[in-house]
Amino acid sequence: MNPTTLQDRRPPQWLIDRIANPVVRRLAPGPLGRHLPVAVLTVTGRRSGRRFDVPVGVHEVAGQRLVFTSAPWRINFRGGASAELLSAGQRSTVHGELVEEPEQVGALFRGAFAAGTTPAQIALRIPAGHEPGDEELAAHRNVLLLR
Repeated sequence: MNPTTLQDRRPPQWLIDRIANPVVRRLAPGPLGRHLPVAVLTVTGRRSGRRFDVPVGVHEVAGQRLVFTSAPWRINFRGGASAELLSAGQRSTVHGELVEEPEQVGALFRGAFAAGTTPAQIALRIPAGHEPGDEELAAHRNVLLLR
């Protein structure tokens, strides 16, 4: 990989699926859930009707809640969808919209970085001096906008 390009820094999928996600799902509803930097998003599959309980990192940026993801479940939010969010020990109904347009994705990334979210918090590595463009950012993550 070119050392001047954006790099994905997610842990191996088996670690996420078998260890991290089950632990977060178990801890989020209890008292510890108020102290975790993650939430559990519950969405119903558009075609399968299957319920997905997905641990996500929620980033507050300018009064908006953002989730940066490339996971397959994100497709359920194309065109908008209702979901349930368990965050800080409280459940709420949210409306999620998937943002895929590179210019919009780039603007949301830049807003998050300006608000103090680090690339590491989104499991990305941006080499020093490299300014990723909208297309590059959108190729690594889409943004789920929660209202």
